[in-house]
Amino acid sequence: MIESLNEGIAFHKSGKLNQAKKIYEKIIKKDPNNFKVINLLGIISLQLKNYNEAIILINKAISINPDHHALYNNLGVSYKELFEHDNAIKAFNKAIKLNPIYAEAYNNLGIVYKNINQYDDAYKNYAKSIELKVNYAEAYNNLGVLYKELKKYDEAITVFSKAIELNRNYYQAYENRADTYFVHSRYLLAIEDYSALKELNPEKKILYGISIFTIKNLVCDWKDYKEEISNFEEKLKKDEVIIDPIHVLRCLDSLNIIKNNSKKYNKSYNEFNLGNFSKKKLNYKIKEKIKIGYYSADFRSHPVGHLISDLLECHDKKDFEITGFYFNKYPNDEVTKRISKAFDKFYYTKKFTNEDIVLKSRNEEVDIAVDLMGYTRNNRTNIFLQQLAPIQVNFLGYPGTTAHNINYIIADKYLIPNENQKFYFEKIIYMPNCYQPSDSKRNALIENHNHKDFNFVESNIKLCCLNEPSKISPLIFNSWMQILKKTKNTVLFLLEFNSYFKHNLTNEATKQGIEPGRLIFLPKLPYEEHLIRFKFFDLFLDTFPYSAHTTANEALWSGVPLISLAGQSFQSRVSSSLLHNLEMDDLITDNLKDYEELAIFLGNNLSKLKEIKNKLLNNNKKTNVFNTKIYTSNLEKAYKQIYEAHKKNHKPDHVYLN
Repeated sequence: MIESLNEGIAFHKSGKLNQAKKIYEKIIKKDPNNFKVINLLGIISLQLKNYNEAIILINKAISINPDHHALYNNLGVSYKELFEHDNAIKAFNKAIKLNPIYAEAYNNLGIVYKNINQYDDAYKNYAKSIELKVNYAEAYNNLGVLYKELKKYDEAITVFSKAIELNRNYYQAYENRADTYFVHSRYLLAIEDYSALKELNPEKKILYGISIFTIKNLVCDWKDYKEEISNFEEKLKKDEVIIDPIHVLRCLDSLNIIKNNSKKYNKSYNEFNLGNFSKKKLNYKIKEKIKIGYYSADFRSHPVGHLISDLLECHDKKDFEITGFYFNKYPNDEVTKRISKAFDKFYYTKKFTNEDIVLKSRNEEVDIAVDLMGYTRNNRTNIFLQQLAPIQVNFLGYPGTTAHNINYIIADKYLIPNENQKFYFEKIIYMPNCYQPSDSKRNALIENHNHKDFNFVESNIKLCCLNEPSKISPLIFNSWMQILKKTKNTVLFLLEFNSYFKHNLTNEATKQGIEPGRLIFLPKLPYEEHLIRFKFFDLFLDTFPYSAHTTANEALWSGVPLISLAGQSFQSRVSSSLLHNLEMDDLITDNLKDYEELAIFLGNNLSKLKEIKNKLLNNNKKTNVFNTKIYTSNLEKAYKQIYEAHKKNHKPDHVYLN
C-alpha cells in the first residue's frame, strides 16, 4: 500500500491528477478511513475544480482530524469558488483559530471579503497576511486588485510592482498592473507590460497583442496598423481568439464577426460559475403597473446619463413603476441626483454582489429588466445571465448584439434593416423614429457668448470631430487631411483626450503636409459649456466604423450639420439614423470617396453650409427626434406589447411600432 501511495503522490506532484486519483481511490477501498489519502483526494478534487466533491472529501477528513488547520483552508477555498461566501468565511476563520499565523488563510479571507464588497475587511486581512509573510507575492497582488477596485491606482501599481519584484514570472500581477496603467491613462507603461507578457505567458500572446493594439488606437499610434487590423480580423474569422466585444465594434464593421465573437464571449461568461444562483423561469402575478428595472453604472455625467434622464422623468407612473439599480458610487453628481429622483425606487448597488442584485430584482418582481450597459466598462453582465426578470432588454449603452440571455434590443428601421435581423440574438423592437432618446430639458444659451470665449477665429470655417480617440482610425484621419488640403480657410477641432493623442496626430498631420495650426485641440468642458461651444462649429466630420452617438445627438441638436459614413453594423449607423430621422439624408454617405467629396464641397461653399444648417434647425423642430415625451410614449407602447406577449406565453418576436 505504501508503494501505491508513493506512486500516487508521484503522479500528483507531476500534475497527472487523474492517474493519481485512481490510485488514491483504490487505496480508499481497502482503507476507507485513511486520513492522508482522503485529504489528498480532496486536494485533487479542488485542483480539478470539482468543488462539491472536494467539500464532501474535506469534511470527511475533518471528521477524522478536526484540528488540522489546512483542511479548513481548503474547505474555504471550495466554498469560495462556489460563491458560498458565509461558509467560506466560517471555514477560513476556523483555520485561523487553529493557526493564528496562517498567512494563506488571511489572504483567502481577504479575497472573499473583496468578492462581497466588504473592502475594509478585505484590506485588514490582506495586510495581516503580508505582515505574517512579508514575501507573499499573491497577497500583494490581491491587495493591488482591491486598490484598483477602489480607484486608488497609484497604490495599486505600487503593490503590483512589489508582487512582480518578489516573483518575476508572476504574469497575473503583470496583467493587473498593465490593466491599471491602462485605466490610469499611463498608456506607454501599459504597452510595456503587455509586451513583456507576450514572452512571459505565450499562451495568451494573441490577447496581449490585441490589448497593445487597442491601447495604441487610444493614442492614435498607427504604426503597423494595416498589418495589425488585418491580423486581428483574420484571427476572429478563424475563431482563434475571443475578445471583449466593445473592442471589435471600434475596429470592424462586419456583422458576422461581431455576432460570432459575442456568442463566444458570452459562452465564457456562462462558464463563470455563480454557485447556487441558477437561471430560472420567472412568472409573477399580473399587477396594476408594469415594473421596469433599469440597470447601469452610468446614471451620472456620462453619455448614457445625459440621454436617458428626461426619458425617466417622462415615464407614465400610472402604468409603470420604475426602479433604478446603480452600479456606481457618485451620489454627489448632479446627473445622478436628477436621475435618482425620477425613479420610484433607486438602489446604490456598488457594494452589492451579483447575487444581491439578482435577489433584489426578483424580490421587487421586476417584469422588464433593461440593460443600459451591454459590454461597456463597469458592466455586470452576469446578473442578466441569471435571469433578473421574465423579460430582458438591451438598450442604449451598447450598440450591438449581446447574446447574454437578452430577449429584445431597442433599435429603429434604419439601424437594423430587416435583412440584418439574422445578425442579432435579440428580437428587434423597432421605434417609429430614431432609437435614441434625448434630453428636451437641456439648455445651451449663447446670447452672452461669442467665438472669442472659446478662442475661436470667427473667419475660419470650423470643422470638428469631438469623438474619443479610439473611434479615429488612420483611414478616416487620412480623409480629414485630404479635406483640409482641398478646402480654404478650414481648421479641424478635436478634443484633447491625452498628450500622446495630440502628439501623434500633430505628427501625422505634418507628415501629410498639413500645418500643425490647422489641427486645434480643445479641452473638455462642463456639460452646459460643451453644448454652448458646439453652437460655434460649422460642420461635424464623423468617424467610421464606430460613429458618434451621444456626440452626434448633441451636435445635431445644436444645429451643427454632420457628415456620416454608414456601414452595416449598429455602431456605424447611429449618427446616420439621427440624420435620416431628421430628414437630412443628403448628409449620409456610404463610401469614403463620397464622404470626402461632400465635406470638400461644403467646406468651400459657406453659403450652402448655412442653408443646410438652417434646414437642420428647422427639422429639429419639425420632426420628433428630440421630443422626449413622444419618444417615451412610444417606448411604453413597446413595453406593454412585450409584457402582453409574455403574459400569453408567446415567444419573443420582432416589434414594429407605427
